[in-house]
Amino acid sequence: MQGPWIISGPLAAVELAVLGAPSGESKDYGTLPLRAFVASLERLAAFAAGDGAAVWRAGETLNLAHLGTVGAAMAVAPTLGAALRCFVTYFGTVQSSTSIGLEQEGDLVHLHYRILDETIWPRRADAELTLGIVASTVRRYAPDARRAITVQFEGPERGSDRGIETRLQRPVRRGEDNCLTIPARLMDATLADPAARREAGEFRDCLQQLSRDLSAMRALQPVSDRVRDLLLDQTGKGPTDQDSVARALAMSRRTLRRKLEAEGTSFNELGEACRCSIGQALLTRTDLPIVEIAIRLGYSDHTAFSRAFARWCGVPPRVLRKGLWGASDRI
Repeated sequence: MQGPWIISGPLAAVELAVLGAPSGESKDYGTLPLRAFVASLERLAAFAAGDGAAVWRAGETLNLAHLGTVGAAMAVAPTLGAALRCFVTYFGTVQSSTSIGLEQEGDLVHLHYRILDETIWPRRADAELTLGIVASTVRRYAPDARRAITVQFEGPERGSDRGIETRLQRPVRRGEDNCLTIPARLMDATLADPAARREAGEFRDCLQQLSRDLSAMRALQPVSDRVRDLLLDQTGKGPTDQDSVARALAMSRRTLRRKLEAEGTSFNELGEACRCSIGQALLTRTDLPIVEIAIRLGYSDHTAFSRAFARWCGVPPRVLRKGLWGASDRI
């Protein structure tokens, strides 16, 4: 499938939870465009506006079978840590063009999640669904952990915040991505019900199948898409020069250049497109000063960024922001 995609199972699950039945033929577990999926979730959230936590709760109650082999592996994982690492490592078999990761910071573990395509917006319902699935997984291994879970969402405050806060008994936070945080000690938690435990071999078999599936998907993915995802994910966070990206893709700089040329593009073209996309998102969704946005995108000053942005989008960044907010921008 061209462009970002997701398997259709999760949409069928949310439709069932919110509408009482799937609204379309989405039980074949094929794929659908990620943009269409996110838009469908937003419509479902609007339909259930009287129930602020409807999509979050759909994630909490989602049958893991709707996630394909990833769900099958999570269902038999020996510990919470194993289940979450499986979810993160093999999420690429469920959904493409996504940044997802686990990190430990002191006695806390953070699971970060964000769609990389900045033109897919709004996407709050998608984040609620995903973090709802993670929260349910945490409580499956640690039933008393409800008040130990903290979540944050990208973007502005939303009406669903209060419903989620009621379920978690914790305030919802704001941040630059979507994140669920738990105490690190919970990562070693095992299933409370011995009858629910499976043989270790079943989990291992699922992981082996997932590894094969993910490798096959990556082999079919255009190199330009892989480069674009890396640039969108790492810009402002890590090195995004051509040598670093080539190493991340396990190829030489020359091989990377040759493959991109064969696909009709170049590293510089992809880099400019990604900086333009990220710049537009930061200008229209945050109040970050233009100089800070420029630095995040790798420019030494806002003047160089403004010239480049005007070349990409036809208007300087200050004009774009004023047109949206009708107010002067901070430099």
